[in-house]
Amino acid sequence: MIQIANPIYDSVFKYMMQNNKVCMILLSALLNRDIVEVELKNNELIRADLKKFAVLRLDFLAKIKNPDGTFEMVSIELQKAEKSTEIVRFRRYLAKLYDSEAYEVKNIQRVNRKKKVVEIKQEIPIHIVAIYILGHPLDDVTEPVVYYSPQAKNALGEPVEKAALNPFFRYLSHDSVVVQIPYLRKNARSKVEEFLEIFDQSNVMPNDAHYLLLDDNIENKPEGYNAVVRQLVSAASDKETKTNMMFEDEFAEDLENWTELEEIVEEQKEKLAEQREQLSLKDKQLSAFAKTLFAMGLSRKDISEKINISLDQLNQLLD
Repeated sequence: MIQIANPIYDSVFKYMMQNNKVCMILLSALLNRDIVEVELKNNELIRADLKKFAVLRLDFLAKIKNPDGTFEMVSIELQKAEKSTEIVRFRRYLAKLYDSEAYEVKNIQRVNRKKKVVEIKQEIPIHIVAIYILGHPLDDVTEPVVYYSPQAKNALGEPVEKAALNPFFRYLSHDSVVVQIPYLRKNARSKVEEFLEIFDQSNVMPNDAHYLLLDDNIENKPEGYNAVVRQLVSAASDKETKTNMMFEDEFAEDLENWTELEEIVEEQKEKLAEQREQLSLKDKQLSAFAKTLFAMGLSRKDISEKINISLDQLNQLLD
């Protein structure tokens, strides 16, 4: 068996992706595209306070070789979250990418007013691909890997094939890849699922969740799989990564304690609201009874003695 560091930990995942070769291999597998160059533009761990779950963001600029031999620049937004988080937060991070200056300069031929063909430089938006690696399952969707791309249709509901290649449609939309770690299978059905075996939590070591045990028979694995595994073997012996995994455990424990405390507070709030509602109802009933007695001619003193409240309290009920 091969012991690797568990990439469900953000520190291990970042260690793995900092290796440029491994990064290209894994992103190529996830996108089912041939990435020939990749550059990490930004890495950010969002962990503002204990009320918010941690989200790891990695932004890449990738050069992809298409089947026809042409090349394309793509902006990749990778977000990794172990616990359930709000969709709004994912949208907010994606909006930052749309708002960024993700452009490439291309030479475009245009016909000028004199009807001559001239070449000008123009900024072209870079297509965006969003990758979400989730440590929690989504409701009703049990596939471990889901690819989602907008589909163009005409007014009759028929597909418009050329729209996918048209800049107007392509640069105003993005593709998504969603990985659900809890649904990863032992028997991988595709190349990408074979690569994602490194996330399979059923392989976790019995007494130490920091590490996974993989089958050492990797002869039939996809090209590049060995390099990814070697990087995770290296992470397993890296002192800084080990320390960071322990910090993540502590944060997770604090988060769990905070969640339990919030549940207790919410429960007490509900009980207090219920008690206030009951007291309010009791006051209304007492007020109605006091007013009935007062209408029957009883004095305020007699009423206060009869229902066992002070004159001041009675005056508040009657006034």
